[in-house]
Amino acid sequence: MYSLKGSIYNFKKKRSKYYANERYVTQQLLKSLSHRQYAVISDLLLPNDGQFRTSQIDHLIISIYGIFCIETKSHKGWIFGSKARRLFKQILFRNSFRLTPNPVEQNNSHIRTVRGLIGERLKAPIVNIVVFPSAERFFINGYEDVGSVNDMIESVFRYGEKVYSYEEASKMIEVICQFNIKRPIEHLKHIERVRAVHV
Repeated sequence: MYSLKGSIYNFKKKRSKYYANERYVTQQLLKSLSHRQYAVISDLLLPNDGQFRTSQIDHLIISIYGIFCIETKSHKGWIFGSKARRLFKQILFRNSFRLTPNPVEQNNSHIRTVRGLIGERLKAPIVNIVVFPSAERFFINGYEDVGSVNDMIESVFRYGEKVYSYEEASKMIEVICQFNIKRPIEHLKHIERVRAVHV
């Protein structure tokens, strides 16, 4: 019987709430998805030709049903977002905070990186999912795959038609893992490059 190993490639040792959310999302994905059809790869750092030279991807699912790129956000409270706006907003204890940049657009840049590495093996669009594990309510316009952990799982299961053979999916897993940058210093450099632009 064919099987796609549900492996975790997690090189962070951080203890912050943000990384706790990432770990929680990984655990829920592994718990909910069969390792025979889905491989869960977390905390990827992939090379690209863009502004930051690398893309840090929270979770990538490669399966016979397609590829899913997941961005995890640690914000609590109520989340407001629209496809027509560049900014998302967080309401927390009656205080309003802007979330920038738009996490869906941010994740689109990650998807472009994955698409560039996989190349002609790609048969279907990569699904863009943004998950807020700690948020309470969502007010999202124009985006179907933004929400809670349960919403994330439902988004994945909505794609039930087989797209790739086991051999094709396994090859894509191999390609992504070959390009994954494992050195912790490179992760730190990526964070510094992003902060230099957004802080």
